[in-house]
Amino acid sequence: MTQTEQKNLANEIKDSIPGALLVIAVALSAYFIAPILQKYPLFKTYLELKDFILAILLGILIKNTLGVSRIFYPGLRFSTILTKTGIVVMGAKYSMMGLVKVGGPALFYIAVFLFGTAIIMMWVGQKLKVPTPLAACLASGLSVCGVSATIAIAPAVRARNRDMAYSIAVVLMFGLLALLLFPPIGRLLNLSDTQYGAFCGVGIVNSAQVLAAGFGYSEGAGLVAGIYNIGRVIFLPFVVLMLAIMAASREASEGGQEININKWQIIVDKFPIFVLGFLAVVAFNTLGFLSKEEIKLAKTFMDWCFLLGFASIGLTTRLADLKAAGLSGFIMGFVVAGAKAALALAVVLTFME
Repeated sequence: MTQTEQKNLANEIKDSIPGALLVIAVALSAYFIAPILQKYPLFKTYLELKDFILAILLGILIKNTLGVSRIFYPGLRFSTILTKTGIVVMGAKYSMMGLVKVGGPALFYIAVFLFGTAIIMMWVGQKLKVPTPLAACLASGLSVCGVSATIAIAPAVRARNRDMAYSIAVVLMFGLLALLLFPPIGRLLNLSDTQYGAFCGVGIVNSAQVLAAGFGYSEGAGLVAGIYNIGRVIFLPFVVLMLAIMAASREASEGGQEININKWQIIVDKFPIFVLGFLAVVAFNTLGFLSKEEIKLAKTFMDWCFLLGFASIGLTTRLADLKAAGLSGFIMGFVVAGAKAALALAVVLTFME
């Protein structure tokens, strides 16, 4: 490493310190406040807020009331790295047989819901005359994994920054509502960990919110939700490819400029590499390379990766982004996302134990 590179790295670390300290403060606040809230009937019986959920909510509250100064921004950019690291380490909680047992049915349900939701969203968008780029962003975000899927599809359909911001806002706002409603619904219906984890994994679209809602119910539900979340991101490049082809076809049929698509490049570029890390850790555990003490340590590390990542996500969520586009896209997003969640609940009640 050259002297210039060392200096740049030192400056990046220095610039990230204020934001990192803010994230740690929010995460620690959630960690200590959550048990206190459980002493009150409202939070104990009706609105159970575990530290994972509370970290996101506290971050959103700070961002949209006090605001977050620019000095904190560099330290808030690691949310995705933290959550993906947590998912990789989560592999220590599974054996290969256990993964196949949960993951086999998960892939089937995910495929049906993902591709079905994406196709329906594009059809509804056309009927409501929602612009093709915005419809594709909403379809991708609300079918696969929220923010990542929206960012993935945007270049392929020539989406504007406003289309991306609006789609991400709809995804995050629906997920925020789900964070508050899903745990009480699960308790009310006495859902098992498997049922509730699948409900979250299919019904919520943002990866961080899936994990927060899952672990906010129980550790077992969180682990199941994590498998469903991984299954979704595996399908990400294929859903993006399908939507890009549909968008190009719609643009051509409406007399617009046809979009050229490099199918293989989309699949290669969008494949989630961190999934391979997760599978590698599962393999290590299956082969007996991880001791009980190491698995216990991995769980603690995973919990703090998620807690810090969720706090960072909350601190970067702007409620004002919902004003970025028109009412039709907002209605389309919430109606389809709500119907998808309701159908997911019906499926887990009917076919899962």
